[in-house]
Parts: sequence; structure tokens; C-alpha cells
Amino acid sequence: MTDTQKALSSPMFSALSELSFSSVMVTRATDEHGASQVVYVNPQFTELTGYTSEEVLGKTPGMLQGPDTDQAVLDRLEDDLANDRTFHGKTTNYRKNGEAFEMEWKVRKVMDLDEAHYYIAVQREAS
Repeated sequence: MTDTQKALSSPMFSALSELSFSSVMVTRATDEHGASQVVYVNPQFTELTGYTSEEVLGKTPGMLQGPDTDQAVLDRLEDDLANDRTFHGKTTNYRKNGEAFEMEWKVRKVMDLDEAHYYIAVQREAS
């Protein structure tokens, strides 16, 4: 079992993510440009987006973006994470069925393991 698998299967992380009322996503970035891939989503992610964990693992979070996603918000996300700041923003994302929705989310770097940066995103539909 890798250090990443140990961290994601720890009782504390499991309880926090499974009991959360919000969608939780963990991504792994392996290059200096911040390109990342999804390594974990909780059941609330599926409720929010319609995508199962099997459908998103290994993909980029960009799969939720579309024509009305605000590029300025994504640029601020990239800048905040590159400068070790917690990001908080809202933009339009898309469910599996193509329906647009306003998503509010926070993202922060949580650890470095296996020569990669790991980020946690907590997401919800904005009201």
C-alpha cells in the first residue's frame, strides 16, 4: 500500500469525507503546471454531479467545466494554489447529464507524497 492509499484510507479521512454534507474531491498534481488527476471522490460528489467515482478517477477536474465556466475564476484558482493559498470561488460547472449548475468550492494543498502535491476540494451547489 502506498503512502497515498494509506492517507486516503485512514479512519479520520474516511470519516470526515463520508460524513460530510458536501462533495469532497482529492486530486494529485505531478507537474509544475498543476495538471492534476482525481484520486478520490466521496458519495456526495456523485449526488452533486451524477458521476460515479469510477467515472472520474484518473481524470482531471476540468471534466466538469464547459462553455460558461469562468476562466478568470480558474486563473485565480491556479494562482492561489501556486502560492500556497486556500482558494474559494464560484463558477458554472456541468453535471454528467449536461445540466449547468453554480458550484462553490474551496481548495487547498494538503500534503506532498510520492513526489506529488495533493489537494482537497470541498464543493457544493451555490444557492
